[in-house]
Amino acid sequence: MNKESSIARLKEIDQEIVLYQNITALLGWDQETNMPEGAVEGRSEQLALMEGVLHDKITSNEIGDLLDILGADESQPSGDSSLSDQERGLIREHFREYNREKKIPKKLVQEMAVATSKAQPAWVEARGKQDFSLFKPHLERIITLTRDTIEHLGYKEHPYDPLIDQYEPGMTTAEVSRVFTGVKKDIVALLSKISEKMQIDDSFLYKTYDNTLQDEFGRKILKDMGFNFQRGILTESAHPFTTGVGKDDIRITTRYNEPTMSSSLFSTIHEGGHALYEMGAASPELKGTSLGTGISLAVHESQSRFWENIVARSDDFWANYYVSLQSMFPDQLGDVSQDTFIRGINKVEPSMIRVNADEVTYSLHIILRFELETALVNGELEVKDLPDAWNEKMHEMLGITPENNSEGVLQDVHWAAGLIGYFPTYALGNLFSAQFYQTLKQEIPDYRKFISSGKLIHLQKWLHQKIYQKGGIYTAAEVLQQVTGQSLDPSFFSGYLEEKYTRIYEL
Repeated sequence: MNKESSIARLKEIDQEIVLYQNITALLGWDQETNMPEGAVEGRSEQLALMEGVLHDKITSNEIGDLLDILGADESQPSGDSSLSDQERGLIREHFREYNREKKIPKKLVQEMAVATSKAQPAWVEARGKQDFSLFKPHLERIITLTRDTIEHLGYKEHPYDPLIDQYEPGMTTAEVSRVFTGVKKDIVALLSKISEKMQIDDSFLYKTYDNTLQDEFGRKILKDMGFNFQRGILTESAHPFTTGVGKDDIRITTRYNEPTMSSSLFSTIHEGGHALYEMGAASPELKGTSLGTGISLAVHESQSRFWENIVARSDDFWANYYVSLQSMFPDQLGDVSQDTFIRGINKVEPSMIRVNADEVTYSLHIILRFELETALVNGELEVKDLPDAWNEKMHEMLGITPENNSEGVLQDVHWAAGLIGYFPTYALGNLFSAQFYQTLKQEIPDYRKFISSGKLIHLQKWLHQKIYQKGGIYTAAEVLQQVTGQSLDPSFFSGYLEEKYTRIYEL
């Protein structure tokens, strides 16, 4: 078989794998949104079967032979340099997945699928009852399986390395620690200055806002952002998320029964940012392939955080939308000025819940989880001691202590889903977003005019050209270099926060 027929066959297999992944994603979507409580056992068996099928497909001898013919090896993971960028991207992704999954026994993959399927409803119950003991045995099982996975994968420096590499290829624990140390220092310094100022009153956000009207307003903004409701839907779930269950089927969720109206609104915009990336990545030539998606979770998160924070929390954004929001909620916002509202949605105050955290303290929530995860996987921390360790770090980093485990260690679904190594990508996404934003300002000098007039589609078009349409062809580092001309530089994020909150708090 020559290179031409080999790449053609690899593309065929790739499309089959993507279809199986879509089916698995649909099962997961249903479990989070519609599945009856009594269906957990059957769903865990279904997911285990699908994960086993996927594992067999990804690690088949045929794929190994095709990768050999196409010249992929450790020194040249993208294969023969004579191939196109798209073909080399496909080879790189399959070479990476093949070598990773080949090391993990199929039985272990299926055991993890069963464990996480059972853990998620247990987490929902534990969170509702504020009882960590209900979730503890499930998390212990997941951590045990995670440690087994690490042993099969192997590592050079830290056992956490193969976990973060799964979600942010090429990133290491040492690099994350280095970046987070600097970011943490800058955030703590900014928080210290803010704490000396009179705190902003945001009590108007805690009033009762009709869920139907919130949904209507959120959908209006999604449409203006470029969200295509012919290719995507918005519904509710216990924990907001985005998933693709087909090449033209991108699904996002939000939740409305939050302490503040802004939490629900910005959750919708956040997930909308993820959806735009997925819709844009599924360009005609990439649609239905493993390259028709975001390249990494940090880049993905950069898109959601860009829309949620840089755009939707800006003065320019509300210059266009505040009158509409105020008219929909006259009892809640009738006597609240636009400037007061903007200051309210940008209030900085340490809080318990990550998804409700302000833009400044958010990364501290991620650093906390990163430190706990690394301790869990290397054996320094056991699951039974996790609630106390969580509370201690919350007090250390944010100066507050959860009153119960639901607002502490049980607040996130990620560990129930087995997503150990995922959390750091959230904070890395903040760094990527600020760096992309700096380039956007240079290339579209009048970008603020588009935001203030509600012509958000102009921003979406720039992001599509620079990031979305590339899908998974290039690595995250390559995309960042192509767009900004630089490698990852945390100073852009620190500078963005300093400038914005100096203005808001008159530092």
